Amino acid sequence: MSTRLIAAASLLATALASTAALAQTPAPAATAPPLFAVCQSCHESTAGAGPSVGPNLFGVGGRKAGSAEGFDYSDAMKASTIVWSADTLTAFVTDPNKTIPGNRMDYSGADAATAKAIADYLMTLKP
Repeated sequence: MSTRLIAAASLLATALASTAALAQTPAPAATAPPLFAVCQSCHESTAGAGPSVGPNLFGVGGRKAGSAEGFDYSDAMKASTIVWSADTLTAFVTDPNKTIPGNRMDYSGADAATAKAIADYLMTLKP
């Protein structure tokens, strides 16, 4: 085998190994919007953290409402058919009681722009 062919094969193997390692590394979450601090007073938002006053918000995107392990949800939240997306999270953060009447979250809601920023951030919190 020629030296050039060996060098090319080595370079290709290194590139493939690097690509595989990058694919397994979770992307860092976006920076939390400033008003997310209000959410953090009751919610954890890191992988592996348990619930606090509210459920852990890590991985909330794509999850059925009322289904995070280890949190005692209201009957209304457990009965909800919502699957959290950017749109459903925006609606909930804007007006929790309108979105899921009877939920127990003690929060009156945010303006649409703030709610969207929080929802977009929450959608980045995934493994």
